[in-house]
Amino acid sequence: MTQTEYYSHYRYKRCLKVNNNGTSNIDKIPTEILREIFSILYNDGINTDRAETLEDLYSCMFVNKYWSVNAAPILWSNIIPSPGAITTFMAFFKEEERKELEKSGISFDNICDIESTTYCYPSFLKSISMHELSLAIFLWCRNNCPQPITKQYNLLLRGILNIFANLCITLYQLDLDKRSLLDCLHHELWILLQEPNYRSFISRVKQLSLDIRKLVNDDCLELLCQTCQRLKILKIDMTVDETFWSSDNKLADIIKTQKGLQTFYLRRGKITPKIISALEVHAKSLKMLHFRRVDFEKCTSLRSIFNYSKQLEVLIVRGCKNLSENTRTSEYSGGLNLNLQNPH
Repeated sequence: MTQTEYYSHYRYKRCLKVNNNGTSNIDKIPTEILREIFSILYNDGINTDRAETLEDLYSCMFVNKYWSVNAAPILWSNIIPSPGAITTFMAFFKEEERKELEKSGISFDNICDIESTTYCYPSFLKSISMHELSLAIFLWCRNNCPQPITKQYNLLLRGILNIFANLCITLYQLDLDKRSLLDCLHHELWILLQEPNYRSFISRVKQLSLDIRKLVNDDCLELLCQTCQRLKILKIDMTVDETFWSSDNKLADIIKTQKGLQTFYLRRGKITPKIISALEVHAKSLKMLHFRRVDFEKCTSLRSIFNYSKQLEVLIVRGCKNLSENTRTSEYSGGLNLNLQNPH
């Protein structure tokens, strides 16, 4: 626990001190302290047990209205999409939108209207996993729509995305890093990039996790490069066959179009001179490089990155192969946090 966290917990305990009459000062906790406590609770568990952490925050919403107002934005900033969450989001469809969806077999019998919602939940969103969102919508349609559900699924997916685009202005993180059986029903990145409203929505993203296979064609790549140019963190999964089209060209284009990239994470694939050249563009801003199970066969040196990257603090290389001795040892200068694990 950091000093700040310890101080927060100490103040929290003082605020909860039981009075002589047996009551607590639970309603007297200052707003900034209460939010800090909820944020610590959230951040401590989000990377270890996300479901349990969100459940704890969910319980806090029922203590009283004051706690609810302060817990809800944190809870819904990175909610795990479920059929229940989809039901909540559907409350934000307008009347004319509901009528059109009902004509296609999407029932609103158990959906409240927007005036009955406690909060504008979509406005709290800061992180969206398209894999989790797609699965939740699929399950909702399977439970509530007549078979087959392909049409309803696609309509509801686009409708929910439109709600997010109109109401969410805080989106920070977008995950498009997992493939599933649902990929045969739609190309989620292509959907996001085809609509100007969606493009405006995701243009605010600062952290993107992307399976390179989501780039279904050159138009998709071009639109992505035009739309997402403010990334601070870029995580790429290049788990593809050698027969797949030239992924390093596509990745290099995405990297070069950013304005001040700070963290780059690459899983699998090959590091090539084109990718190295693209990373050099961000020599003044790069702070962290992370390579996991990457093939360095076509990379003879990372020297150019170290020569120009004045801000680079961390280099992590895990389970990579074809690392030359130069790449491993001779180039790293003082001050760089180096983590080399299981190089082949």
